[in-house]
Amino acid sequence: MALKNKKALSAEIVLRPASGKAFDSQTAITSENIAEYLPSPDTVAAAQRAFNRAGFDVGNAVGMSFSITAPASTFEKVFKVKLARTERGGVKARIQGGAQSYELPITALPRELAKDVVAATFSPPPDFGPGNY
Repeated sequence: MALKNKKALSAEIVLRPASGKAFDSQTAITSENIAEYLPSPDTVAAAQRAFNRAGFDVGNAVGMSFSITAPASTFEKVFKVKLARTERGGVKARIQGGAQSYELPITALPRELAKDVVAATFSPPPDFGPGNY
């Protein structure tokens, strides 16, 4: 289902750790090791400014990420994707081959935005709440 371009959407931007440590699917990030994955304050500030200049409202940094909010049209223009609403009310990006993903393609971002970004993602809707009882 296509999205109305005026409705505000939010996504999470995950930044590169200052330590240079890489993210992998085998390592859990916990309160014991979070410091190894935190971006530098300068990286956070620069990324927030860059996304703000690109037309997003930018949230405060929490841990290794911050949120961005804008109409669907801004996401589509900046990330060079088409967005679609899921059956459960979430938002996914249409990627190559017609597949859909909660993850936005950071390779399409201008260098100023992409240089410190590890991931940009929409959150899937919860599996609980109204309609799921």
